[in-house]
Amino acid sequence: MIKFKLGGEFKGFNTNWWNPTKKEWAPILAEDQKPFWAQESDPSTGRPWKSLTPNYSLWKQQRFPGRPILRATGAMQDSMNITVRGNVFTVRSTYYGKFQQFGTQKMVARPWVGVPDKSLQQIVPIAWKNILSRKAYPR
Repeated sequence: MIKFKLGGEFKGFNTNWWNPTKKEWAPILAEDQKPFWAQESDPSTGRPWKSLTPNYSLWKQQRFPGRPILRATGAMQDSMNITVRGNVFTVRSTYYGKFQQFGTQKMVARPWVGVPDKSLQQIVPIAWKNILSRKAYPR
């Protein structure tokens, strides 16, 4: 969690920089997940996902031959969207996306959504652009 507390006089700075910034960040974060899905790795760490269990791997190979670890029908990744409401970024997808992300008692976690370094390299300059902007943004 990132917290900011502003005090004093900030002449020349946009103290309402967060509203335009978060709107620009959401599509970048959503788009930057896709290369990690192709690599079958955690977007935040780059670590490869755990392999499928032998039984599930066999079942999946029979029904969805040649598909990557977290892709059978494609519904989870194809429907993924990041929305912003207030100060909360929410990942929306299929109901089972959370089970893949965090795991269950019977299934290891395979984090498929995160904040990649590539995103950080893009979103930090966006924040500074909006902080230094003299444009008045609505609160």
